[in-house]
Formats: sequence, C-alpha cells, structure tokens
Amino acid sequence: MKKALSGLLLVMIFFLAFYLNSLFGRETPADYSGHPISLPFPEITEITGIIKKGETLFDIFKRHELDMPTLYKLTKASRKVYNLIKVKPNRSYVINTLRLDGSEREEIKNFRYSIDDSHYLKVINGPEGFTAEKVRVAYDKRQSLVRGTISDNLINSIGNDREHVRIAFDMAEIFESSIDFVTELRQGDSYRLLVEELWLNGVFKGYGKILAAEFTNNGKTYEAYRFEVDGRNGYYDSKGSSLKKALMRAPLRFRYISSGFSYRRKHPILKTYRAHRGIDYAAPRGTPVSAAGNGTVRFAGWKGGYGKLVIIKHPNGYETYYGHLSRIKKGIRKGKKVSQGNIIAYVGSTGLSTGPHLHYSIKRQGKFLNPLKIKLPRNRTIPARLTTDFRNRVESLRAELEQGGDKERIAQR
Repeated sequence: MKKALSGLLLVMIFFLAFYLNSLFGRETPADYSGHPISLPFPEITEITGIIKKGETLFDIFKRHELDMPTLYKLTKASRKVYNLIKVKPNRSYVINTLRLDGSEREEIKNFRYSIDDSHYLKVINGPEGFTAEKVRVAYDKRQSLVRGTISDNLINSIGNDREHVRIAFDMAEIFESSIDFVTELRQGDSYRLLVEELWLNGVFKGYGKILAAEFTNNGKTYEAYRFEVDGRNGYYDSKGSSLKKALMRAPLRFRYISSGFSYRRKHPILKTYRAHRGIDYAAPRGTPVSAAGNGTVRFAGWKGGYGKLVIIKHPNGYETYYGHLSRIKKGIRKGKKVSQGNIIAYVGSTGLSTGPHLHYSIKRQGKFLNPLKIKLPRNRTIPARLTTDFRNRVESLRAELEQGGDKERIAQR
C-alpha cells in the first residue's frame, strides 16, 4: 500500500514539474524587444493655393517638390473632363498628399481645381489609378430682395461691382423682348428682384439665379417668374407666356446703339445716302454674338460691305443677319443647325466699318424689319398639365417679393 502511494506521489510530482516548466520556462523569441511593435504612421499634407497669372500645374508641382510623372498621370486622367493644361488665373486648387514614416515618396491622393463658380474638377487616386469627374459646387442657397429706382442708368442704380453688374445684365436679358434697356429706360423706372444668394462655408460667394422680377418702365409693370418645363428653366409672365420670344432684339451684350434702322442714312465711309436696314450695336472687339433664334445657317463667310457675315434661316419666313464680324466660330457653316443663344461669332470691324460693332438685321419674306420696333414671334407657353403648379409657384414667388425673401440686401437707391 505504501509502495503504491509513493508511486502515485512520484507521478503527481512529475506532472506538476512539467506544468510549472511549461508555464514559466517558455523560450523568449530572439527578436522580441519587450516594446510594442510600431507600424508606419501616414503623414497627410494639404496644399492649397490660388493660381497666378501665367502659372501652370508644372510650376506648382515643381515649387512643392511633387512627383512629375504623377502630374502626367493626373493630367491624362482629367483630359476628357477638363484640360488641366489650360488652368486659369485666380482659380483655387487643393492637393492632398500622403507619406508613410521613413518614406521619401509622397503620394498624391486627391486633387481639386475650381473650374468656375459653379463647378470644380475632382481627381481621386484609387486602386485603379486616377479618376476624374466634374462636380457641381454644393452652395447653401438663400433668397434676398434687390430693388431700386432708375436715376440715370441701370448699372448706377443697382451697383457697379461684379455681382450686381451681372444681375443687371441678367435682368436686361429677361426683359429684353419687352424693354430696350439702352433706349427706353426712364428716370423713375423701378424694379424688384428676388434672387438666390450663394453661400459656402458661411461665406457669401455671389448671386445665383433671378427667381422672380418686376420692372416698371414708363408706368407699365412687367413681371417674370422662373419655372421649369420638361427639365428646362425659363421665365414666364403671370399668364404663363414665355418671355423669351422666338427671336432676340439684340443677340449680344452691347454698350450702345451706334446706328439705328433707317431708309436714308449717310454712310460714314461712302459719304452717300443709302438705307441702313438694321441696328448697329457697338461692343468691344471679340464680344460673343449669339444666334437670335433656333434655325439653320444659310451663309457664313465674307460678303462685300458686310465683311464677315452669318445669315440664319428661322421658321415662319424669318432670317437674321450678323455683319462686320471679327471671326466666325469654328463649326458654323452652311447647313449647321443652331439653337437660340448658341455663340456663332464674335464682334469685329470687317468690311465697310469704322469701328467694332455688330450689324444686326431681321428679314421676313424678303423685307427687312426694324429689330427694335417689330412684334417678335412668340415662343412657348406653359402646358395645360402644369397650369396649377405654375399658378402656385407664381403666388409663392409674389409673396416672397412682397416679404423680401430671407433679407433685403440692397436698400432702394
């Protein structure tokens, strides 16, 4: 019995020794330092700036010691969206780079370039390389009332900074088929505009679209309400008729009328009396000229005293003439279909001309008409299926005009 107990005791001591050895006698790896393992920590850098006149992306990459082959890949990936060879001064850019601890290689992860006030180019370096897209700026939109009274001219009334000048031109374009803002404005005329304000990160960036407008000219009030029909926004009067006529009275932004429509005018070069069957709009050389309406180009080239000339054929027997052009836009040729507002050429002084201006004529069934006096052909009206929606929209915008939107930004002048 004692021998059995002593044998059992020896076995228990053996297993206890084995367990203690396995618990405390494990071999430590030779490369274990006793400290936590340190993983590479990414260093993220953001480079921001404004492009200077004459500066290129090559200059920017060189200044910040960025990888030039990466610039080539980034530019190539963006080519179908935006050509980065043609970056413009005063536009902003952001470059995000990543570098791992101990690495001399700095990798570009994201690139952003402000194309204009409405869009930016976004380039991302992902698993499949660089991908680019054009993104609309997500502004915070507010509404405000802009109002004033004409004392001498529209610009002085509304303000001569860039944003207010743009609003003035937009308003003149909205009402251009009803009011000639060069010849028909009267002292005491007044206006009210409900406009979008565009804000980004708490900073006012400028004005957006005019949502509603009223203009009182020589005692008569004209109204305009922005409304979408089949995906296209336009301006309509309170009855639902489009303010954009089938033809424009002036297919460009001009400074003044240098010569009016006349059947007997002394020609400034020939010094003889002859008919002047159009309007001469004085404007800087290179000012874009738009198609006055939808149609087909009947002629584009040089034609005698007109110099460089474009003739467009429109529905219902109308034709429009655009003369003394500096150049005709590439692709504008006989048979080309154009839409109202498409740029077709640029102001010049070719042919019998004493200075840069556009000679603009409207012709119907062989007879020239005064663009400033004729009743322009109508465009579209609100479809019956949208009449209720339109009326509700007009009521809402009218109420905003009365209340002043979120705030009144300009006091009456």
